[in-house]
Amino acid sequence: MFSVLSQIRKRFEYMTPVEQRIANFMLENPAKVINMPVKDIAKNSSTSDAAIVRFSKRIGLAGIKELKVELAKELHTLEKENISRVIDLEQDTHREIFDKVFKNTIQALYNTEKIVDRDAIKQAAELFAKSRNTFIFGVGDAASVGTEFEQNLHRININAFFTTDKYFCMTRLSNATEDDVLFLITLSGKTREVVEVVKLAKKLGIKTVILTQNHASIAKRNSDVAIEITEEENNIQYMNMTSRIAQLAICDVLFFYTCRQLGSKAYETIMKTYDITH
Repeated sequence: MFSVLSQIRKRFEYMTPVEQRIANFMLENPAKVINMPVKDIAKNSSTSDAAIVRFSKRIGLAGIKELKVELAKELHTLEKENISRVIDLEQDTHREIFDKVFKNTIQALYNTEKIVDRDAIKQAAELFAKSRNTFIFGVGDAASVGTEFEQNLHRININAFFTTDKYFCMTRLSNATEDDVLFLITLSGKTREVVEVVKLAKKLGIKTVILTQNHASIAKRNSDVAIEITEEENNIQYMNMTSRIAQLAICDVLFFYTCRQLGSKAYETIMKTYDITH
């Protein structure tokens, strides 16, 4: 189920004043919105019909009709389950923690599947398949995602180099060519190290792909291809569990898209590696 209310809340601070008026009205009157004509929603939020349509697309949906459908599903589920998605380590039972972890993860994957740009993934795969070297950079929680993606690219004989060290990455970039690609993995896109690396890549004319959350950031503005996941965390803030799983899922898709781009030689390389390691 796509969570309309969750997406609105998490993106609220990045919205324009007009979008925030629409957001406030929908958050305060979700049940009414489902049955209201666009004109009435616009009137009650002091905006316009066009602004309502743009708002729907802003949170990853095709239009107001789809927003209403997803909102109706969400309200029905909330009423049926009547359970918070926030994990309370002091009050929750083991069963409740288990249920919340799985439901939060499923929600993150569903929401990301709903908004992710397939064409952006295809463009990124084309760059990886043609690259002389693929430099992968990320800090913090991105480390596990970057390491796994690096290993997967090695399986199809793509020169991939992952690092969390800004200076090491910048050294590699300074010796890179137009045939190389930078792949950034970051949630906020605002981390100082990430911003410095992407700005250097842009200055040197190196193609950059970014995997990040779907809100404005300096890193995204300076990247050539942006693959966006939803912003999902609503339990302990320093544990980006669901975001990491969404990133891993997208990287798996990226890997298979790259394999398809390479054709039969990718399968042959994978089988050769399997035969040697087993």
